[in-house]
Order: sequence, then C-alpha cells, then structure tokens
Amino acid sequence: CFPGGVGRWTGRVEGERPGSWECSSFLIFVSCFWEAWRWLGRGLGSFGGRAGRRGRGNRSFVLFFLLAGGEVSTIEMAGFVSGGSVLATRRGGISAAPRRGRGKFYATTATPVESIPGLEVVSPEPFRGKTGIALMNIGSPASLEVKDVREYLRQFLGDGRVVDLNPILRWIVLNLFILPSRPKESAEAYSSIWDEDRGSPLIYHTEDLAVKLRERLGEGFMVELGMQYCEPNIAGAFEKFRSNGVDRIVIVPMYPQYASSATGAAVEIAYKAAAKIYNTPYLHVVPAFFDHPAYLRAYAETIRETIGQRGTKVDHLLMSFHGTPEQHCFNTDETGLHCKGDSSCCKQIVQANRNCYRAQCYETARKLAATLELAEDKYTVAFQSRLSAAGKEWIKPYTDAVIEELAEKGVKRLACCIPSFTTDCLETLEEIGIRGKEDFIAAGGDDLLLIPCLNSSDSFADGLLDIIRDSCPLDTII
Repeated sequence: CFPGGVGRWTGRVEGERPGSWECSSFLIFVSCFWEAWRWLGRGLGSFGGRAGRRGRGNRSFVLFFLLAGGEVSTIEMAGFVSGGSVLATRRGGISAAPRRGRGKFYATTATPVESIPGLEVVSPEPFRGKTGIALMNIGSPASLEVKDVREYLRQFLGDGRVVDLNPILRWIVLNLFILPSRPKESAEAYSSIWDEDRGSPLIYHTEDLAVKLRERLGEGFMVELGMQYCEPNIAGAFEKFRSNGVDRIVIVPMYPQYASSATGAAVEIAYKAAAKIYNTPYLHVVPAFFDHPAYLRAYAETIRETIGQRGTKVDHLLMSFHGTPEQHCFNTDETGLHCKGDSSCCKQIVQANRNCYRAQCYETARKLAATLELAEDKYTVAFQSRLSAAGKEWIKPYTDAVIEELAEKGVKRLACCIPSFTTDCLETLEEIGIRGKEDFIAAGGDDLLLIPCLNSSDSFADGLLDIIRDSCPLDTII
C-alpha cells in the first residue's frame, strides 16, 4: 500500500500485463526507502505525483506483491484512492506454486488511469437527491382557543404585505384596535366550521392533497405543508427537507391569482426562511395559475356538479373572489398608465396588468364561463372579505351587496363558487356558506348553494401536477 494519485478506479487485467517483472526482496526495500525519503523531504503532496499538493509530476509506483509466486493467469484489481493513499485488493483466479525468497510484482502508475491498456475506468453515478414540494397557504389557528386565534391574527395582520401601513401605525392599529376584541369573534366563527377530529378544514384538506401528490410522485419526492402563519409553517417544512437531504424545493403558493398580500407574502416568507439555513436550499416558485387549463378544467368539473350542464340547475352563478385594496392593483401597474381602478382595464391580460389581481380574477371568470358554456347574463363577478385596516377602498363590486341585489332581482336559486381559493376555509364555509346564505334568504332568495373548493379532489391532484410540471419540468430535477 503506497501513497498515490487521487481518484477511483477498477479494472481487470488479463494475463501478464506489459511492464510486469520479478524482483528480489532487496529491490523492494530500496524502492520503499527511496519513496519514503522523497515523501519526508518534499511533503505529502510530492509523494502523490501530479495529484499531490505540489504537483511536481513525480510518478510513484503502486506495487502489488503476490505472496504466491509462479505464473499468474488472471488478476482483477480494484483500488480506491483517498487522502493520498491507494487501497488495493487482489481478486480472481491465481494458479501458482510457492517460491522461496521472491515473488512476482505488478506495477502501475496512478496517473493517467485512462492510458493503462485493458483497464476499464468506471465513473460513479452522479448523486441525485430527492426533490421537495412545499404546498404554501395562508395558515390557520392551532385551535379554537382565543389565545391561538390571537396569535394567528397577530402574525397574519402583522405582515406588511397584508396590512400595508407604516410599521409603527400598523402596530398601533393591530395591538390597540384589532387584537383586543377580534380574536374572540373570529374564534366563534371558526367554531362553526371546525372539525372535531381533524381541526381546520384548510389544514386537513391540504394534508389530504399532499398524500395524493406523494402517491402520484413516488419515492423521488417529498411533499410537505408550509403555511405562512402558524403551524405547520414553511420553516418547519424546510427543516424536514434538510434533515432528509433535500436541497431542491418547489414552492407552490396555493393561490390561483397573484396578489401581493397572498402570493407575494408567501414567497417573501419562504425566501426569508430559506435564507436562515446554512446550506441554503435551491428554490423554484410556481407562478399564478389563474388561466392554466388544468386548474380551469378541474374547477369547472367541480362547479358543474352543482349547477349542471350550462347552469340549468340554478338561476345564477356568483363567482366571488377574495378582495384586496384597490391600491394593490394600482401598485402592480408599473407603467402607471393602464390601471383605471375598475373592470374596464381588465378585459384582457397585457404587459401592464399581468400581475394585477383584479385582471387575473376577471380572466379566470371569463375562462371558467367559457368552459362551463355560460352566457354572460348567467354569472356575476364580485369580491368579498374586506378589512378596513388594510385600506379604505377595496376592489368592487362587493359580494355581500351583490348577493342582496340578485335576490331583489328575482334570483331564487343561487350558486356561489370562490375561484380565488383552492381549499375551503373560514372565508368560504362561514362567510359565504353560512352568513352569505342567510343574507340571500333574508333578501328574498330561496337557497344559496356553496360550491366546494378543489380541496383534495383527484382532478385537482392531477391538475396541480400538470401545473407544477409546466412551470418546472420534474424530470429535469429528479
């Protein structure tokens, strides 16, 4: 065993390779002494030849001493070089008769390996780790206790992308006007949709979706939940990925339309969490999929189950999107010329409004209506869930006002879908399914049918994989 070059090699040499010779024990001693003297004199690097630290180009011999002498018919050699040493093993069939006093040696140089006749160089397979997929959504309180709801609201409304105010003013509004009273009210609202066994619908529907994605993707992937606020958060998902050796992560914001307060906040939180990891992961973010055929196809299938072909089972379809302050739409217009503050500038997606939440919502509505074969007078677009602390003027029309107007116009059987959510939550189940229904009946309607979100349906699991693949071809990162 002698120090040699750095590398990994295996090979088979048939017969006696050119360059082999017999030598005496004295020659072995002289060779070893000379190499040891050079190594001590020049340092560890020079002893290994070109691969050594100093790279003087010396050629050292790896001597394989066969204790059994005689004629050798086949020798199979394997070596692994690490830290300046060659570890050699001898295998194969050897027909030999012992000889006293001398043996047969085979010698080869450590570099270049490729030049050795009959030696096959085998490169190790490149390392390919798993790919992580993080499903990001807004999050939910840990329980129905007021303290847990307060903590969720503190994180959610304390985000500068959600409540777009001066940090000092935001702290004052949050801690003096919102958190003292709102957590109790929100806890009561959550209790109306909370599952006794599984808790928050947003969490358990996302967990069920993750299970289906894992089944479809196989062993080369990890799928984890990463909520923006409260547990299970994105930092925890990154820690699970890290502990399993996953460096490549696909972030999937579960919002079809882009909004700074939703997708923007999710991406910022993910980047900040990733930046705190010593070996920072490699992130890819799936963009908004408001017009992706897989999303439209899956959601149209869900809507059709309630309204029937061409909406024949209901009088009208209301497409209610989550609201956002008008200023957020103005801010996405980098030209400062296109956005007019109403739907007139949202008739089609162009360069100036490509990131406008309202424009993307109207585009989703148009494409869903076309897929469902609905006439223009058979559906209405509106926006819900206003929060005055985040802005005075929110995009219109408002859902609660439209619900009452439709009842007053004679609509008796109203169906409502919420395309801005992929998972049912407080805003869908309680705000529309309970309070919205009560308001509609009080205004003269007979029934409001809440259409469920995509949740963990098979069509959405398949569609979401199509969306991810179109954004980031998975076969290139497996």
